[in-house]
Amino acid sequence: MFAKKSRWNAIIVLIITMLFISSILFLGIRANAEVEEQFIDQFTQGQTSQAQQISNGITTFLNEKVTMLEVLSIQPHQIPDDNFSKTFESIYEKSKGFYVIEYVDKNGTIVSGYPEENTPLEYNLYENERSIPFEIVRETGETYITDPLTTFEKELAIYVWVPVYVGEDEFEGAFIAVIEIDKITEETIKTENPAGYIYLINDNARLLYDSAETDLIGKNYFDIINEPDVSRLEIIGMQTEGLSGSGTFSERNENGFLEQKIISYEPVIWKNQQWSVGVVTPLWYVESLVQSIYVKQGLFAMISVAFILFIGSFIALILFSWNKTLEDEVQSKTSELEKSNEYLQNANRKLKELDRLKNDFVSMVSHELKTPLTAMKTSSEFMKETECDPEVKEEMLDLIIRNIDRQSRMVDDLLDISRIESGRMKFNPEDVNIREIVETSLQTVEKQAKDKGINIKVGYPQESLTIRTDKDKLIRVFVNLLTNAIKFTPHEGDVEISVTDTGDNIQASIKDNGIGIPPEKRDKIFDKFYQVDSTATRKAGGTGLGLAIIKGIIDGQGGNIFVESENGKGSTFTFRLPKELKEEDFTEIEQH
Repeated sequence: MFAKKSRWNAIIVLIITMLFISSILFLGIRANAEVEEQFIDQFTQGQTSQAQQISNGITTFLNEKVTMLEVLSIQPHQIPDDNFSKTFESIYEKSKGFYVIEYVDKNGTIVSGYPEENTPLEYNLYENERSIPFEIVRETGETYITDPLTTFEKELAIYVWVPVYVGEDEFEGAFIAVIEIDKITEETIKTENPAGYIYLINDNARLLYDSAETDLIGKNYFDIINEPDVSRLEIIGMQTEGLSGSGTFSERNENGFLEQKIISYEPVIWKNQQWSVGVVTPLWYVESLVQSIYVKQGLFAMISVAFILFIGSFIALILFSWNKTLEDEVQSKTSELEKSNEYLQNANRKLKELDRLKNDFVSMVSHELKTPLTAMKTSSEFMKETECDPEVKEEMLDLIIRNIDRQSRMVDDLLDISRIESGRMKFNPEDVNIREIVETSLQTVEKQAKDKGINIKVGYPQESLTIRTDKDKLIRVFVNLLTNAIKFTPHEGDVEISVTDTGDNIQASIKDNGIGIPPEKRDKIFDKFYQVDSTATRKAGGTGLGLAIIKGIIDGQGGNIFVESENGKGSTFTFRLPKELKEEDFTEIEQH
Protein backbone atom coordinates (compact mmCIF):
# COMPACT_ATOMS: atom_id res chain seq x y z
CA MET A 1 0.00 0.00 0.00
CA PHE A 2 2.80 2.40 0.97
CA ALA A 3 4.75 1.50 -2.14
CA LYS A 4 1.69 2.12 -4.29
CA LYS A 5 1.17 5.50 -2.64
CA SER A 6 4.82 6.38 -3.14
CA ARG A 7 4.53 5.50 -6.81
CA TRP A 8 1.51 7.79 -7.14
CA ASN A 9 3.37 10.51 -5.28
CA ALA A 10 6.30 10.06 -7.63
CA ILE A 11 3.97 10.22 -10.62
CA ILE A 12 2.35 13.37 -9.26
CA VAL A 13 5.74 14.96 -8.63
CA LEU A 14 6.83 13.97 -12.13
CA ILE A 15 3.66 15.43 -13.64
CA ILE A 16 4.08 18.65 -11.67
CA THR A 17 7.73 18.82 -12.69
CA MET A 18 6.86 18.27 -16.35
CA LEU A 19 4.18 20.96 -16.12
CA PHE A 20 6.74 23.36 -14.71
CA ILE A 21 9.25 22.44 -17.39
CA SER A 22 6.58 22.76 -20.11
CA SER A 23 5.57 26.15 -18.76
CA ILE A 24 9.19 27.34 -18.77
CA LEU A 25 9.74 26.12 -22.33
CA PHE A 26 6.53 27.74 -23.53
CA LEU A 27 7.33 31.07 -21.91
CA GLY A 28 10.91 30.90 -23.20
CA ILE A 29 9.82 30.26 -26.80
CA ARG A 30 7.29 33.08 -26.61
CA ALA A 31 9.88 35.45 -25.13
CA ASN A 32 12.32 34.48 -27.90
CA ALA A 33 9.76 35.36 -30.55
CA GLU A 34 9.04 38.76 -28.97
CA VAL A 35 12.73 39.58 -28.52
CA GLU A 36 13.53 38.56 -32.09
CA GLU A 37 10.66 40.61 -33.53
CA GLN A 38 11.68 43.71 -31.59
CA PHE A 39 15.34 43.31 -32.51
CA ILE A 40 14.51 42.86 -36.23
CA ASP A 41 12.41 46.06 -36.13
CA GLN A 42 15.30 48.00 -34.57
CA PHE A 43 17.78 46.54 -37.05
CA THR A 44 15.53 47.48 -39.99
CA GLN A 45 15.32 51.07 -38.72
CA GLY A 46 19.10 51.24 -38.52
CA GLN A 47 19.42 49.76 -42.01
CA THR A 48 16.95 52.37 -43.33
CA SER A 49 19.02 55.15 -41.76
CA GLN A 50 22.10 53.69 -43.46
CA ALA A 51 20.33 53.78 -46.85
CA GLN A 52 19.24 57.39 -46.21
CA GLN A 53 22.81 58.37 -45.30
CA ILE A 54 24.18 56.83 -48.51
CA SER A 55 21.47 58.56 -50.58
CA ASN A 56 22.20 61.96 -49.03
CA GLY A 57 25.95 61.38 -49.42
CA ILE A 58 25.60 60.67 -53.16
CA THR A 59 23.42 63.75 -53.69
CA THR A 60 25.81 66.00 -51.77
CA PHE A 61 28.86 64.60 -53.58
CA LEU A 62 27.35 65.15 -57.04
CA ASN A 63 25.93 68.59 -56.19
CA GLU A 64 29.41 69.73 -55.14
CA LYS A 65 30.85 68.80 -58.54
CA VAL A 66 28.08 70.45 -60.54
CA THR A 67 28.10 73.59 -58.38
CA MET A 68 31.74 74.32 -59.27
CA LEU A 69 31.04 73.95 -63.00
CA GLU A 70 27.84 76.00 -62.88
CA VAL A 71 29.62 78.86 -61.11
CA LEU A 72 32.44 78.71 -63.67
CA SER A 73 29.99 78.63 -66.60
CA ILE A 74 28.66 82.16 -65.92
CA GLN A 75 31.44 84.26 -67.42
CA PRO A 76 31.65 88.06 -67.03
CA HIS A 77 34.23 88.29 -69.89
CA GLN A 78 35.11 86.35 -73.00
CA ILE A 79 36.24 82.72 -72.97
CA PRO A 80 39.88 82.63 -71.71
CA ASP A 81 42.65 82.00 -74.23
CA ASP A 82 43.42 78.57 -72.81
CA ASN A 83 39.74 77.52 -73.05
CA PHE A 84 39.59 76.89 -69.28
CA SER A 85 42.51 74.40 -69.30
CA LYS A 86 44.18 75.85 -66.17
CA THR A 87 40.84 76.17 -64.38
CA PHE A 88 39.97 72.55 -65.22
CA GLU A 89 43.33 71.43 -63.86
CA SER A 90 42.75 73.32 -60.58
CA ILE A 91 39.24 71.89 -60.14
CA TYR A 92 40.39 68.35 -61.06
CA GLU A 93 43.32 68.35 -58.64
CA LYS A 94 41.36 69.80 -55.71
CA SER A 95 38.13 67.84 -56.07
CA LYS A 96 37.96 64.05 -56.04
CA GLY A 97 35.72 62.15 -58.40
CA PHE A 98 36.23 63.64 -61.87
CA TYR A 99 37.46 61.34 -64.64
CA VAL A 100 37.82 64.23 -67.09
CA ILE A 101 36.51 67.82 -67.50
CA GLU A 102 36.16 69.10 -71.08
CA TYR A 103 35.03 72.25 -72.90
CA VAL A 104 32.99 71.95 -76.11
CA ASP A 105 32.78 75.11 -78.20
CA LYS A 106 29.51 76.28 -79.76
CA ASN A 107 30.30 74.29 -82.93
CA GLY A 108 30.25 71.03 -80.97
CA THR A 109 34.04 70.41 -81.00
CA ILE A 110 36.02 69.45 -77.89
CA VAL A 111 38.74 72.12 -77.72
CA SER A 112 40.20 71.61 -74.23
CA GLY A 113 40.10 69.32 -71.23
CA TYR A 114 41.97 67.94 -68.24
CA PRO A 115 43.65 65.54 -67.91
CA GLU A 116 44.79 65.70 -71.52
CA GLU A 117 45.33 61.95 -71.84
CA ASN A 118 41.61 61.45 -71.17
CA THR A 119 40.48 64.24 -73.54
CA PRO A 120 39.60 63.47 -77.19
CA LEU A 121 40.65 66.88 -78.57
CA GLU A 122 39.11 67.99 -81.89
CA TYR A 123 36.35 65.38 -81.44
CA ASN A 124 33.19 66.78 -83.06
CA LEU A 125 29.88 65.73 -81.53
CA TYR A 126 27.87 66.27 -84.72
CA GLU A 127 30.27 64.29 -86.91
CA ASN A 128 30.11 61.36 -84.48
CA GLU A 129 26.35 61.61 -83.87
CA ARG A 130 26.78 62.42 -80.17
CA SER A 131 25.15 65.85 -80.18
CA ILE A 132 21.80 65.17 -78.46
CA PRO A 133 22.87 66.26 -74.92
CA PHE A 134 24.66 69.27 -76.42
CA GLU A 135 21.47 70.34 -78.18
CA ILE A 136 19.48 69.88 -74.98
CA VAL A 137 21.65 72.26 -72.93
CA ARG A 138 21.76 74.73 -75.85
CA GLU A 139 17.93 74.82 -76.03
CA THR A 140 17.12 74.71 -72.29
CA GLY A 141 20.09 76.63 -70.90
CA GLU A 142 20.13 74.25 -67.93
CA THR A 143 22.44 71.52 -66.65
CA TYR A 144 21.66 68.08 -68.08
CA ILE A 145 22.78 64.67 -66.79
CA THR A 146 22.91 61.65 -69.08
CA ASP A 147 21.92 58.16 -68.02
CA PRO A 148 24.97 56.10 -66.97
CA LEU A 149 27.03 55.24 -70.07
CA THR A 150 30.13 53.15 -70.74
CA THR A 151 33.33 55.14 -71.33
CA PHE A 152 36.03 54.31 -73.87
CA GLU A 153 37.79 52.47 -71.01
CA LYS A 154 34.67 50.29 -70.44
CA GLU A 155 33.86 51.99 -67.14
CA LEU A 156 30.31 53.00 -66.18
CA ALA A 157 30.01 56.79 -65.79
CA ILE A 158 27.59 59.73 -65.96
CA TYR A 159 28.14 62.72 -68.25
CA VAL A 160 27.31 66.14 -66.79
CA TRP A 161 26.58 68.83 -69.41
CA VAL A 162 26.66 72.47 -68.23
CA PRO A 163 25.91 75.31 -70.73
CA VAL A 164 28.51 78.10 -70.95
CA TYR A 165 27.39 81.69 -71.49
CA VAL A 166 29.28 84.94 -71.97
CA GLY A 167 27.01 87.70 -70.79
CA GLU A 168 23.37 86.89 -70.15
CA ASP A 169 22.32 85.00 -73.27
CA GLU A 170 25.34 84.46 -75.56
CA PHE A 171 25.79 80.66 -75.75
CA GLU A 172 29.46 79.75 -76.15
CA GLY A 173 29.44 75.97 -75.69
CA ALA A 174 29.26 73.55 -72.79
CA PHE A 175 31.33 71.84 -70.10
CA ILE A 176 31.36 68.04 -70.06
CA ALA A 177 32.30 66.42 -66.75
CA VAL A 178 32.66 62.65 -66.76
CA ILE A 179 32.20 61.11 -63.28
CA GLU A 180 32.73 57.37 -62.94
CA ILE A 181 30.14 55.49 -60.89
CA ASP A 182 32.98 53.68 -59.07
CA LYS A 183 34.33 57.03 -57.87
CA ILE A 184 30.89 58.13 -56.66
CA THR A 185 30.33 54.97 -54.63
CA GLU A 186 33.92 54.89 -53.39
CA GLU A 187 33.54 58.38 -51.88
CA THR A 188 29.97 58.01 -50.54
CA ILE A 189 29.49 54.38 -49.46
CA LYS A 190 31.82 54.23 -46.44
CA THR A 191 29.90 51.69 -44.36
CA GLU A 192 30.12 47.95 -44.88
CA ASN A 193 27.51 45.19 -44.81
CA PRO A 194 29.54 42.10 -43.84
CA ALA A 195 26.81 39.49 -44.36
CA GLY A 196 24.67 41.23 -46.99
CA TYR A 197 25.27 43.70 -49.78
CA ILE A 198 24.57 47.25 -50.94
CA TYR A 199 23.46 48.03 -54.48
CA LEU A 200 22.51 51.04 -56.61
CA ILE A 201 20.09 51.01 -59.58
CA ASN A 202 18.62 53.70 -61.84
CA ASP A 203 14.97 54.21 -62.81
CA ASN A 204 15.36 51.63 -65.59
CA ALA A 205 16.46 48.99 -63.03
CA ARG A 206 19.99 49.07 -64.43
CA LEU A 207 22.54 47.93 -61.82
CA LEU A 208 25.09 50.73 -61.22
CA TYR A 209 26.84 49.31 -58.16
CA ASP A 210 26.85 46.07 -56.19
CA SER A 211 29.18 45.52 -53.25
CA ALA A 212 29.02 41.74 -53.70
CA GLU A 213 28.70 41.07 -57.47
CA THR A 214 30.86 43.49 -59.46
CA ASP A 215 30.58 41.35 -62.61
CA LEU A 216 26.86 42.12 -62.87
CA ILE A 217 27.23 45.92 -62.95
CA GLY A 218 25.61 47.47 -66.01
CA LYS A 219 22.95 44.77 -66.43
CA ASN A 220 19.21 45.09 -65.87
CA TYR A 221 18.31 44.02 -62.34
CA PHE A 222 15.18 42.18 -63.48
CA ASP A 223 17.41 39.93 -65.61
CA ILE A 224 19.97 39.01 -62.96
CA ILE A 225 17.93 38.22 -59.84
CA ASN A 226 17.54 34.46 -59.43
CA GLU A 227 14.00 33.11 -59.12
CA PRO A 228 12.50 36.30 -57.65
CA ASP A 229 9.37 36.10 -55.56
CA VAL A 230 6.49 38.55 -55.94
CA SER A 231 7.74 40.68 -53.05
CA ARG A 232 11.12 41.12 -54.73
CA LEU A 233 9.55 42.26 -58.01
CA GLU A 234 7.30 44.72 -56.17
CA ILE A 235 10.27 46.18 -54.28
CA ILE A 236 12.28 46.72 -57.48
CA GLY A 237 9.23 48.33 -59.07
CA MET A 238 8.89 50.76 -56.14
CA GLN A 239 12.61 51.58 -56.36
CA THR A 240 12.31 52.48 -60.06
CA GLU A 241 9.39 54.76 -59.15
CA GLY A 242 11.55 56.70 -56.65
CA LEU A 243 9.86 55.43 -53.48
CA SER A 244 11.48 54.62 -50.13
CA GLY A 245 10.70 51.85 -47.66
CA SER A 246 11.69 48.44 -46.35
CA GLY A 247 10.52 44.83 -46.61
CA THR A 248 11.50 41.18 -46.89
CA PHE A 249 11.95 38.78 -49.80
CA SER A 250 13.38 35.33 -50.59
CA GLU A 251 16.54 34.85 -52.68
CA ARG A 252 18.82 31.90 -53.42
CA ASN A 253 22.25 32.08 -51.84
CA GLU A 254 25.53 30.95 -53.36
CA ASN A 255 24.78 27.36 -52.28
CA GLY A 256 21.43 27.34 -54.10
CA PHE A 257 19.26 27.48 -50.97
CA LEU A 258 16.42 29.96 -50.53
CA GLU A 259 16.94 32.33 -47.65
CA GLN A 260 14.90 35.26 -46.41
CA LYS A 261 16.43 38.73 -46.51
CA ILE A 262 15.62 42.17 -45.15
CA ILE A 263 15.90 45.17 -47.51
CA SER A 264 15.77 48.94 -46.98
CA TYR A 265 15.71 51.24 -50.00
CA GLU A 266 15.94 54.99 -50.47
CA PRO A 267 15.73 57.14 -53.67
CA VAL A 268 18.58 59.34 -54.95
CA ILE A 269 16.84 62.18 -56.83
CA TRP A 270 19.37 64.53 -58.43
CA LYS A 271 18.79 66.93 -61.35
CA ASN A 272 17.08 64.88 -64.10
CA GLN A 273 18.34 61.56 -62.70
CA GLN A 274 16.54 59.18 -60.34
CA TRP A 275 18.47 56.32 -58.71
CA SER A 276 17.77 54.08 -55.74
CA VAL A 277 20.00 52.66 -52.99
CA GLY A 278 19.24 49.21 -51.60
CA VAL A 279 20.74 47.74 -48.40
CA VAL A 280 20.15 43.97 -48.05
CA THR A 281 20.91 41.75 -45.05
CA PRO A 282 20.09 38.02 -44.61
CA LEU A 283 17.61 37.33 -41.86
CA TRP A 284 19.92 34.68 -40.37
CA TYR A 285 22.59 37.32 -39.78
CA VAL A 286 20.16 39.51 -37.81
CA GLU A 287 19.06 36.49 -35.80
CA SER A 288 22.69 35.59 -35.10
CA LEU A 289 23.17 38.96 -33.39
CA VAL A 290 20.79 37.85 -30.63
CA GLN A 291 22.27 34.37 -30.26
CA SER A 292 24.06 35.48 -27.10
CA ILE A 293 20.65 36.16 -25.56
CA TYR A 294 19.42 32.73 -26.65
CA VAL A 295 22.49 31.01 -25.15
CA LYS A 296 21.98 32.71 -21.82
CA GLN A 297 18.30 31.91 -21.96
CA GLY A 298 19.00 28.22 -22.61
CA LEU A 299 21.54 28.13 -19.80
CA PHE A 300 19.09 29.63 -17.37
CA ALA A 301 16.40 27.23 -18.56
CA MET A 302 18.66 24.23 -17.83
CA ILE A 303 19.49 25.61 -14.40
CA SER A 304 15.79 26.18 -13.78
CA VAL A 305 14.96 22.60 -14.75
CA ALA A 306 17.72 21.26 -12.49
CA PHE A 307 16.46 23.32 -9.58
CA ILE A 308 12.88 22.15 -10.23
CA LEU A 309 14.04 18.52 -10.24
CA PHE A 310 16.18 18.84 -7.13
CA ILE A 311 15.12 22.00 -5.31
CA GLY A 312 11.55 22.88 -6.33
CA SER A 313 11.30 25.59 -3.72
CA PHE A 314 13.80 27.78 -5.59
CA ILE A 315 12.05 27.69 -8.98
CA ALA A 316 10.27 31.01 -8.57
CA LEU A 317 13.51 32.81 -7.65
CA ILE A 318 15.32 31.31 -10.63
CA LEU A 319 12.53 32.33 -13.04
CA PHE A 320 12.59 35.87 -11.69
CA SER A 321 16.35 36.10 -12.06
CA TRP A 322 16.18 34.66 -15.57
CA ASN A 323 13.48 37.10 -16.69
CA LYS A 324 15.32 40.06 -15.17
CA THR A 325 18.55 39.17 -16.94
CA LEU A 326 16.69 38.71 -20.20
CA GLU A 327 15.02 42.12 -19.87
CA ASP A 328 18.35 43.81 -19.13
CA GLU A 329 19.95 42.17 -22.16
CA VAL A 330 17.10 43.21 -24.44
CA GLN A 331 17.20 46.73 -23.03
CA SER A 332 20.97 46.88 -23.58
CA LYS A 333 20.70 45.73 -27.21
CA THR A 334 17.78 48.08 -27.84
CA SER A 335 19.69 51.00 -26.33
CA GLU A 336 22.69 50.32 -28.56
CA LEU A 337 20.49 50.25 -31.66
CA GLU A 338 18.73 53.47 -30.63
CA LYS A 339 22.08 55.23 -30.16
CA SER A 340 23.23 53.99 -33.57
CA ASN A 341 19.97 55.17 -35.15
CA GLU A 342 20.29 58.58 -33.48
CA TYR A 343 23.86 58.93 -34.78
CA LEU A 344 22.79 58.08 -38.34
CA GLN A 345 19.83 60.44 -38.19
CA ASN A 346 22.07 63.29 -36.96
CA ALA A 347 24.49 62.57 -39.81
CA ASN A 348 21.57 62.64 -42.27
CA ARG A 349 20.39 65.99 -40.91
CA LYS A 350 23.90 67.45 -41.24
CA LEU A 351 24.19 66.22 -44.83
CA LYS A 352 20.80 67.72 -45.71
CA GLU A 353 21.76 71.03 -44.07
CA LEU A 354 25.06 71.10 -46.01
CA ASP A 355 23.19 70.34 -49.23
CA ARG A 356 20.72 73.17 -48.48
CA LEU A 357 23.55 75.63 -47.78
CA LYS A 358 25.27 74.74 -51.05
CA ASN A 359 22.02 75.17 -52.99
CA ASP A 360 21.49 78.56 -51.34
CA PHE A 361 25.07 79.45 -52.24
CA VAL A 362 24.54 78.58 -55.92
CA SER A 363 21.43 80.77 -55.98
CA MET A 364 23.30 83.61 -54.27
CA VAL A 365 26.35 83.38 -56.54
CA SER A 366 24.12 83.35 -59.63
CA HIS A 367 22.46 86.54 -58.36
CA GLU A 368 25.79 88.16 -57.46
CA LEU A 369 27.19 87.35 -60.93
CA LYS A 370 24.16 88.38 -62.96
CA THR A 371 23.61 91.72 -61.17
CA PRO A 372 26.98 93.30 -62.15
CA LEU A 373 26.74 91.73 -65.61
CA THR A 374 23.41 93.47 -66.16
CA ALA A 375 24.85 96.80 -65.01
CA MET A 376 27.90 96.44 -67.26
CA LYS A 377 25.79 95.43 -70.26
CA THR A 378 23.38 98.36 -69.77
CA SER A 379 26.25 100.85 -69.43
CA SER A 380 28.02 99.46 -72.49
CA GLU A 381 24.86 99.59 -74.63
CA PHE A 382 24.19 103.16 -73.46
CA MET A 383 27.69 104.33 -74.46
CA LYS A 384 27.42 102.48 -77.77
CA GLU A 385 24.02 103.78 -78.83
CA THR A 386 23.94 107.25 -77.23
CA GLU A 387 26.01 110.35 -77.79
CA CYS A 388 26.99 111.19 -74.25
CA ASP A 389 29.27 113.87 -72.81
CA PRO A 390 32.66 112.89 -71.31
CA GLU A 391 31.41 113.11 -67.71
CA VAL A 392 28.56 110.64 -68.28
CA LYS A 393 30.89 108.39 -70.22
CA GLU A 394 33.39 108.44 -67.36
CA GLU A 395 30.64 107.55 -64.89
CA MET A 396 29.60 104.61 -67.06
CA LEU A 397 33.21 103.40 -67.30
CA ASP A 398 33.61 103.74 -63.52
CA LEU A 399 30.44 101.66 -63.06
CA ILE A 400 31.77 98.94 -65.36
CA ILE A 401 35.15 98.90 -63.57
CA ARG A 402 33.48 98.67 -60.14
CA ASN A 403 31.38 95.71 -61.24
CA ILE A 404 34.41 93.98 -62.77
CA ASP A 405 36.27 94.46 -59.47
CA ARG A 406 33.23 93.11 -57.61
CA GLN A 407 33.21 89.89 -59.64
CA SER A 408 37.00 89.56 -59.37
CA ARG A 409 36.72 89.73 -55.58
CA MET A 410 34.05 87.03 -55.65
CA VAL A 411 36.26 84.71 -57.74
CA ASP A 412 39.22 85.45 -55.42
CA ASP A 413 37.05 84.53 -52.40
CA LEU A 414 36.06 81.22 -54.03
CA LEU A 415 39.68 80.39 -54.83
CA ASP A 416 40.87 81.38 -51.35
CA ILE A 417 38.28 79.25 -49.55
CA SER A 418 39.29 76.33 -51.79
CA ARG A 419 42.99 76.85 -50.90
CA ILE A 420 42.18 77.06 -47.19
CA GLU A 421 40.15 73.83 -47.22
CA SER A 422 42.83 71.96 -49.19
CA GLY A 423 45.69 73.29 -47.01
CA ARG A 424 47.32 75.15 -49.92
CA MET A 425 46.95 78.72 -48.69
CA LYS A 426 50.41 80.32 -49.16
CA PHE A 427 51.93 82.89 -46.79
CA ASN A 428 54.92 85.18 -47.29
CA PRO A 429 56.08 86.24 -43.80
CA GLU A 430 57.99 89.52 -43.37
CA ASP A 431 58.61 92.03 -40.57
CA VAL A 432 56.06 94.86 -40.81
CA ASN A 433 54.85 97.72 -38.59
CA ILE A 434 51.29 97.13 -37.40
CA ARG A 435 50.57 100.88 -37.61
CA GLU A 436 51.44 100.84 -41.33
CA ILE A 437 49.04 97.93 -41.93
CA VAL A 438 46.17 99.71 -40.14
CA GLU A 439 46.77 102.98 -42.00
CA THR A 440 46.79 101.19 -45.36
CA SER A 441 43.53 99.43 -44.46
CA LEU A 442 41.92 102.73 -43.43
CA GLN A 443 42.82 104.28 -46.78
CA THR A 444 41.07 101.37 -48.55
CA VAL A 445 37.75 101.84 -46.70
CA GLU A 446 37.99 105.65 -46.35
CA LYS A 447 35.48 106.43 -49.11
CA GLN A 448 32.99 103.80 -47.93
CA ALA A 449 33.08 105.21 -44.39
CA LYS A 450 32.85 108.79 -45.61
CA ASP A 451 29.78 108.05 -47.76
CA LYS A 452 27.90 106.74 -44.70
CA GLY A 453 29.26 109.38 -42.33
CA ILE A 454 30.99 106.71 -40.23
CA ASN A 455 33.60 107.99 -37.76
CA ILE A 456 36.53 105.54 -37.39
CA LYS A 457 38.58 105.84 -34.18
CA VAL A 458 42.00 104.19 -33.86
CA GLY A 459 43.93 103.39 -30.71
CA TYR A 460 47.62 102.29 -30.73
CA PRO A 461 50.19 101.68 -27.99
CA GLN A 462 52.75 104.44 -27.63
CA GLU A 463 55.65 102.26 -28.71
CA SER A 464 55.99 100.98 -32.28
CA LEU A 465 54.85 97.36 -32.76
CA THR A 466 56.49 95.05 -35.28
CA ILE A 467 55.04 91.68 -36.29
CA ARG A 468 56.26 88.93 -38.61
CA THR A 469 53.35 88.10 -40.86
CA ASP A 470 52.08 88.11 -44.43
CA LYS A 471 51.48 91.83 -44.93
CA ASP A 472 48.95 91.65 -47.76
CA LYS A 473 46.84 88.99 -46.06
CA LEU A 474 46.79 90.86 -42.73
CA ILE A 475 45.68 94.02 -44.58
CA ARG A 476 42.91 91.92 -46.10
CA VAL A 477 41.82 90.82 -42.61
CA PHE A 478 41.58 94.46 -41.44
CA VAL A 479 39.83 95.61 -44.63
CA ASN A 480 37.24 92.81 -44.50
CA LEU A 481 36.46 93.38 -40.82
CA LEU A 482 36.25 97.17 -41.31
CA THR A 483 34.04 96.72 -44.39
CA ASN A 484 31.66 94.48 -42.42
CA ALA A 485 31.59 96.95 -39.52
CA ILE A 486 30.76 99.85 -41.87
CA LYS A 487 28.07 97.83 -43.70
CA PHE A 488 26.17 96.96 -40.54
CA THR A 489 26.66 100.28 -38.70
CA PRO A 490 23.89 102.89 -39.12
CA HIS A 491 24.64 106.23 -40.78
CA GLU A 492 26.84 108.57 -38.73
CA GLY A 493 27.75 105.74 -36.38
CA ASP A 494 31.15 104.87 -34.88
CA VAL A 495 33.70 102.15 -35.61
CA GLU A 496 36.66 101.68 -33.26
CA ILE A 497 40.00 99.98 -33.93
CA SER A 498 42.10 98.99 -30.93
CA VAL A 499 45.61 97.48 -31.18
CA THR A 500 47.37 96.24 -28.03
CA ASP A 501 50.56 94.39 -27.14
CA THR A 502 49.87 91.29 -24.99
CA GLY A 503 53.48 90.10 -24.75
CA ASP A 504 54.11 87.33 -27.26
CA ASN A 505 51.07 88.35 -29.30
CA ILE A 506 49.52 91.42 -30.87
CA GLN A 507 45.78 91.78 -30.33
CA ALA A 508 43.49 93.82 -32.61
CA SER A 509 39.79 94.57 -32.12
CA ILE A 510 37.27 96.15 -34.51
CA LYS A 511 34.13 97.35 -32.73
CA ASP A 512 30.92 98.72 -34.27
CA ASN A 513 27.55 99.86 -32.93
CA GLY A 514 25.53 98.08 -35.62
CA ILE A 515 22.75 95.48 -35.58
CA GLY A 516 24.68 92.86 -33.63
CA ILE A 517 24.56 89.05 -33.90
CA PRO A 518 22.01 86.80 -32.11
CA PRO A 519 23.65 84.50 -29.49
CA GLU A 520 22.51 81.27 -31.14
CA LYS A 521 24.24 82.25 -34.42
CA ARG A 522 27.64 83.43 -33.19
CA ASP A 523 29.23 79.98 -33.30
CA LYS A 524 28.36 79.61 -37.00
CA ILE A 525 29.43 82.96 -38.48
CA PHE A 526 32.92 81.69 -39.35
CA ASP A 527 31.45 78.76 -41.34
CA LYS A 528 31.67 79.07 -45.12
CA PHE A 529 28.49 80.21 -46.92
CA TYR A 530 26.82 81.02 -43.58
CA GLN A 531 24.98 84.34 -43.31
CA VAL A 532 23.33 85.54 -40.10
CA ASP A 533 20.32 87.01 -41.87
CA SER A 534 20.16 86.17 -45.57
CA THR A 535 17.79 89.10 -46.34
CA ALA A 536 19.75 91.76 -44.49
CA THR A 537 23.07 90.39 -45.66
CA ARG A 538 21.95 90.24 -49.27
CA LYS A 539 20.97 93.91 -49.06
CA ALA A 540 24.41 94.73 -47.69
CA GLY A 541 26.11 92.46 -50.21
CA GLY A 542 28.07 89.34 -49.40
CA THR A 543 28.69 85.69 -50.23
CA GLY A 544 29.09 84.28 -46.74
CA LEU A 545 32.82 83.55 -47.38
CA GLY A 546 34.53 86.65 -45.95
CA LEU A 547 34.69 85.59 -42.28
CA ALA A 548 35.61 82.01 -43.23
CA ILE A 549 38.58 83.35 -45.25
CA ILE A 550 39.62 85.67 -42.41
CA LYS A 551 39.59 82.75 -39.95
CA GLY A 552 41.66 80.66 -42.40
CA ILE A 553 44.27 83.45 -42.66
CA ILE A 554 44.47 83.95 -38.86
CA ASP A 555 44.52 80.22 -38.04
CA GLY A 556 47.10 79.57 -40.78
CA GLN A 557 49.57 81.92 -39.01
CA GLY A 558 49.17 80.42 -35.54
CA GLY A 559 46.57 82.91 -34.28
CA ASN A 560 42.90 82.86 -33.30
CA ILE A 561 39.81 85.03 -33.81
CA PHE A 562 36.54 85.37 -31.87
CA VAL A 563 33.51 87.65 -31.68
CA GLU A 564 31.59 89.35 -28.88
CA SER A 565 28.21 90.82 -29.68
CA GLU A 566 25.00 92.15 -28.18
CA ASN A 567 21.89 92.05 -30.33
CA GLY A 568 20.97 95.57 -31.47
CA LYS A 569 24.05 97.18 -29.88
CA GLY A 570 26.93 96.09 -32.11
CA SER A 571 29.72 93.54 -32.40
CA THR A 572 33.44 93.34 -31.60
CA PHE A 573 35.72 91.06 -33.64
CA THR A 574 39.06 90.36 -31.94
CA PHE A 575 42.05 88.42 -33.28
CA ARG A 576 45.51 87.63 -31.91
CA LEU A 577 48.67 86.86 -33.87
CA PRO A 578 52.11 85.87 -32.55
CA LYS A 579 54.78 88.54 -33.07
CA GLU A 580 57.32 85.94 -34.18
CA LEU A 581 56.38 82.73 -35.98
CA LYS A 582 58.07 79.78 -34.31
CA GLU A 583 59.75 76.98 -36.23
CA GLU A 584 56.78 74.61 -35.73
CA ASP A 585 54.47 77.30 -37.17
CA PHE A 586 56.49 77.37 -40.39
CA THR A 587 55.90 73.64 -40.85
CA GLU A 588 52.19 74.35 -41.21
CA ILE A 589 52.69 77.17 -43.78
CA GLU A 590 53.68 76.69 -47.42
CA GLN A 591 56.32 79.35 -48.14
CA HIS A 592 56.85 81.16 -51.47
